[in-house]
Parts: sequence; C-alpha cells; structure tokens
Amino acid sequence: MFTTGTATDYNDLAERLNTFLTAKGSAFGLTYTGTGDGRLTDYSGGASSVAETFTITATSPTSFDVTGSVTGSIGPATVGTPFAHATLEFLISAGATAFVAGDQFVLSTAPKWTSLRRSRGCRLVATQGNEGTYAVQNLVDGKLNIWPFTTSSLTSRSWNIYTTVTLPQEVEITFFEPVTIAAYELTLHDTTGQGPNVWEMQYWDGGAWVTLDSRTGIIFYNGIPQTFTIASPVEATRYRWHITSLRYTQLHMGTLRMFRQSDGVDACFHEYAWKAPGNDGNSEIYTGLHGFERQDADYYDWEIAGMDGWLSGSRFYEQVGFQGNLYVPLWNAPIPYWFVCDGRRAVVVAKVSTQYEVAVFGLLEPYYSPGQWPYPLVLGGSMSHGEFSLWDDTDYRWSVTDNRHRIPTHADTGNAPIGTGERDPWDTQLRVRNLDGSWKAVEGSQLDSITSTPQTYYHILWPTRCGLSQLDPGPGATYDLWPVMPMLGDVGNGYNTPGQLPGVALVTGQDLSAETLIRQGAVDWIVIPNVFRVDRDDFCAVRLD
Repeated sequence: MFTTGTATDYNDLAERLNTFLTAKGSAFGLTYTGTGDGRLTDYSGGASSVAETFTITATSPTSFDVTGSVTGSIGPATVGTPFAHATLEFLISAGATAFVAGDQFVLSTAPKWTSLRRSRGCRLVATQGNEGTYAVQNLVDGKLNIWPFTTSSLTSRSWNIYTTVTLPQEVEITFFEPVTIAAYELTLHDTTGQGPNVWEMQYWDGGAWVTLDSRTGIIFYNGIPQTFTIASPVEATRYRWHITSLRYTQLHMGTLRMFRQSDGVDACFHEYAWKAPGNDGNSEIYTGLHGFERQDADYYDWEIAGMDGWLSGSRFYEQVGFQGNLYVPLWNAPIPYWFVCDGRRAVVVAKVSTQYEVAVFGLLEPYYSPGQWPYPLVLGGSMSHGEFSLWDDTDYRWSVTDNRHRIPTHADTGNAPIGTGERDPWDTQLRVRNLDGSWKAVEGSQLDSITSTPQTYYHILWPTRCGLSQLDPGPGATYDLWPVMPMLGDVGNGYNTPGQLPGVALVTGQDLSAETLIRQGAVDWIVIPNVFRVDRDDFCAVRLD
C-alpha cells in the first residue's frame, strides 16, 4: 500500500511514517483481469488484517463481491463508494469502459507492523554551548561510549563549556509532544569531575517555571550514570535543567536522559523501532530510525537501522546485530512524501527543496528459500560517510552535492578511503545482511564512475554498475523497469546474489522527469531521480503498491 502527503518537518515525517506502518495492515500485489478499464485505488489493510488474499469480483457494472481466503465474504463493494472493513479498504472507480460480471481484482494483505519503541525526542537550548563541536544537543543524541562514536572524528559527543560558565546555567528541553517524566539520568563525559553539584529540574506550567526536583552536593564520576527520581511527575512539553553551582569551574557533561513514566523510555532520544510481520504474518523483521539534528549546522536527519532482534531494555545502538550510520538528510520545513509498504519492507521518498531522498528497509525479494537465506535484510539511505564527520559538520545537510549523497539504487563509495579488501558497511548508501550476520556495502559506482573494473571482493549493484546511459525508451515510449540486484563478491564463500530490492527498479530517464508515473498492469510506478541528478542513468522507479 502507499500514501502521499506533506509533513510539517523531519520530526513530523517520522511520526507520519510510524502511523502509516502501525495503524493498519498492508495491502499489496494488486492485479486485474477483465473488460472494464476502471481502477482500484486507495487500498490498505485494516486494523485487524491478517495474511490472506482477497478476490474482488464484479457481479455487475457497479457492484463487486469481496472475499478473503481467510476472512471469507466481507460484503459487496460499490463502484465509486469507498469500501471499508476491519481487514481491507479500497476504492473502485469507473472508467470509460464499464465493468462486466467476472472482472476481477486480486489483492493480498498482511498484519500491521508492531511498534517496539516510539519517542519523538526533544530540542535543547542552553545558556552557553549551543554551537560548535561540543554543543548541548550532543547530550540527547545517544552517542554512547561504543563504536563508532569512539573513533577519532566522533569523540565530540558531549556538552563541554571550557570558558567561564555563566550561572545560573540553564538547559531548556522542549519535547515535540507532552511527556510525563518520572526520572532523569546524567553522565559526566570525562575524568575531570567538571560537573554541576547544585541544580533544579523544572517544568513550565504555562505561566512560570516550577521545581520538580532539587539536588545538592552531587559528585559525578567518569562515564557512570546517575539517576534521579522525580517524586511527583507532571505532564509537560517544556522542562529546564537549572544549574546554580559547579563542583569546579567548567562543565563536561556526556548525556541527559529523561524517562517517561508510562514505559521508562528515554523521551529525549528521537527513535522508532518496528517489527514487520512478513507477508506471511509470521516473520520478525526488525528495523528502525533515529532522528537527530544540529541547529547550528542546520541539519535535520534520519539514521536508518536494522537489527537481528529487539531487547526492550537495551538502547538503540546496543540492539543485537545493529547496523546503522546510514542517513536520510531532511530539513526543518515542509516535506512532501510518498510511503510504500507491505509486510516485509518499506520505502520512503521525501522531497526536500527540489531534490529527492530515499530510504529502503526490510527484506529483499529473495532468490533463495527461507531455509537457505533466512534473513536477507537490506538497508538503503541517501547519505553515507565513509569517513565519519564531526557532529557540527554541515556534511550532514541535505545540500551536500558530492558522492556521499546518492539514493540507494545508485550507491557510491563517495570519499571512503580505498584500501585493500572489501568495503566497510558504512562506505555506501546500500547495505545487505550476509548469511553470517555481517553487513556488506554495495556500490553502484565509484566516484560517480562505472568504468573501473570491480575487485572480486567488491559487492556491486546490477545494473547500476553496468550503466543505463545508452538505454532509450521502447516503441511507443514504453519503459522497461530493471530489477536492482545486490551481487555480493567473493569474500571467502563464493559469489552470491541474494535477491533484488523490493518494489524499486531502475529506468532510463530519457524523456522522463521526476514524479512521472509509469503504469504496469494495475499499478503505477513513480519515477525518482538520484537526489538532484538528471542524467538518463540517474533515475529509479518505486512501485506504489
């Protein structure tokens, strides 16, 4: 199924995606045989969808019987009137040629995705330290003392004030929705002991700041979190950490976490995690996203992630089999979007200014049986940093124009260091989970070029790595849609092509423009350019089904 609309900003876009995935089951695989040329559109599952196939058969020019393989008959549908049931929704519209008895649509459904964690996060503003390497926003973005945040370029994961600290020093925490905070956790970043020792945690009641919790004489130790309970929690959107005294003369704080009373989740950290049910309704496919921002660098991004499982008590980056560091650069302004999903995967297309960002997460359409390749997870974004950039670097902005910023069907090594051996997973915009649980970086080009000969241990994307620059439309302006296949190089176990990207294809861009619709059978495909690039080999198409 798919939907389209306009989000108010990058945070709202994530919330809309969560609703799209978890509110209703999915409907997909639409086919049609018959005489009439009307269409079935606006289809989705319902709140109670299961894995089944529906036949929607005309009994007259204006009426259809709707029968599920599990649910059975769920009533007649009338042409021109939205059909709504707990397991399926759609609209049949008449065309120039009337339907006749026996015309038939076929459509499958899967259960809705399960929300494992939802937190819309917050925005911080401090009296000092809102810009630069050690800006206050670092406190809540979850940058733990683990890889990759321990690499030399990413150790700037704290809020540090090295100059004279203004007292009172205040950190205002504004959530994107009201939350009730039952406790909060603070961690010192280093061994200097440069932390506060007297403060209040306050909330805004609409007219004044009210104290929720007061602390005196607190001593922090390097990397050891301390949790403080709020005796009488209240619901609020704005909180404030009001610091009135320091142990020494500076501030070197690592993290601030604020735990919701309802479920103990850190409300400061912007994250979503989902379990997709598979199209069989019995699978467990784990993906998620983390939203992060820096107002001083003017970026507002998603990080796309996949996992092997989910532990409710573990943090985002600590989940088993975690793969991330794959980005979708967005902005803090309206974003037109297209969401597509079934029970196995989701595709997001977001329009930022005049360019297009794409995310893909879920399972490949497999070429192996589940017993041979049980979890062919794929992650695609439109920005990767082979060399990690500092968190205050504008390299995370949507306006970056180099080869780190490409959609996953045109993944590129960008400025990743070229050494011996296979690529690191974070070197390109498309990653595939191998049989052994390792992640492989798949490249469609190298520095926007397909002329170099790939090494046998490189993982390449066909047909991107071969190129469509000489391909024209067919007779009558018809367009072939080419499956996009990750081809894993020989890294000790031989070569493998585990499957193809689900619902995404390559198409020549000759005589096409962004958002053109290509009809194949009963379904439209929308044409999307490689971010801002418009050469004929810089286009893909996404199946709106």
